[in-house]
Amino acid sequence: MPLPALGELPQLTALSLAWRRLVEVKPVLIAVNNTSLVCCWAHGDGWQQRVVTWPEGVCRDGVPLQREAVGELIADLIFDCDCPGAELVLCLPLEAASWCVVDGYGADGSPGLLPHALQSHDLPFDLAESYVTSSPVQEALAVVGVPRSLIQGWSEVAELADLPLRRVDWLLTTAQRALHQLTHTWDGDLAWLVEEEKSLRLLLFRQGVPEVDHALDALDPLARWREIRACVAEWQACAWTSSLGWWFTVPAEQVDAWLPLVDGAAGECCLNQPLPAWVQPSDHGAAGDGIDLLSPLQQMALLALHREER
Repeated sequence: MPLPALGELPQLTALSLAWRRLVEVKPVLIAVNNTSLVCCWAHGDGWQQRVVTWPEGVCRDGVPLQREAVGELIADLIFDCDCPGAELVLCLPLEAASWCVVDGYGADGSPGLLPHALQSHDLPFDLAESYVTSSPVQEALAVVGVPRSLIQGWSEVAELADLPLRRVDWLLTTAQRALHQLTHTWDGDLAWLVEEEKSLRLLLFRQGVPEVDHALDALDPLARWREIRACVAEWQACAWTSSLGWWFTVPAEQVDAWLPLVDGAAGECCLNQPLPAWVQPSDHGAAGDGIDLLSPLQQMALLALHREER
């Protein structure tokens, strides 16, 4: 009976894997929604991506309902992608968090910390039941709250997958960071129309501060158009305004349909541009894996995380 090669000995294989986990630490970007999980990781000189769909009921509004199944899926995915030193960077969907922007706290708020004075403020979430993070935006403070049970659920998923949870972020604020990078040369006000999983919302920025986040209720296209223009008009009537630029985070084939919203006669313009290409479908993925399976908002959020974590 021939002796096994050194590389085939289970003890050496386990030792080699443990060593690689120590020396090959790398962030793996994970974005989830009700229907799928997106995984992006560094490979060679570039980044690769896989999109895995899951059955209904596995994850709902960012909550991992079947934690063992999700943990096993992520562990298998990381193994298939040969990322032994993976550290998870999780991006939660829109429904998973609430936020608000509070004026007058920008100078007092350190990134990630909630100033003591805000603890009695009227926030859109229960402080006792939420993990809260904050970041200064000019002279204001953006405050995001995520239910503790949701974070604890993903911590358990990471533990089941035997992977460290390096960071948790939120889809909207992460994509917002990419938006500001893409429009950094624009000096005027900014209107951001976002479509995500059949929901539509309008965000309005002045000097980089999000002053309005309005969920659109109307279903009829004409009624939506009127609701958006009315919201913009009411906002602009509150203070002096500069030129207004628009960014449409909607499916590419729908951008032209929204362009009539842009009032060129009033000096408004569309700022949309192609997103930088930074990731390729993995060779390990199925034939359907691809960037086209991601929502436009997910693409922007992952772009921001890639720039921050690379």
